[in-house]
Amino acid sequence: MGERFQEQPSNKSATLEMALRRAQKKRLQKKEYQVMTDIVLLQVAAENYTLEPEDPFQAWFQAMESLSEAESYTLSCQLEPRS
Repeated sequence: MGERFQEQPSNKSATLEMALRRAQKKRLQKKEYQVMTDIVLLQVAAENYTLEPEDPFQAWFQAMESLSEAESYTLSCQLEPRS
């Protein structure tokens, strides 16, 4: 009672499949770590920048007409049709 039994593979193909899954998990963890490291490095680099909008851009941007939700969706579907 209370003992846990780990299922053991009964043949070589099951053993290989388990090894493959472990290797894929390790690769995924390594990739996730690399992505997180890259994000942190980009955030640190971004702290060195101060961006101020220029007056002509700010005037142009504020003069832009906002789209409704429906208009935005329609335009999105035209640019990237559903597959």
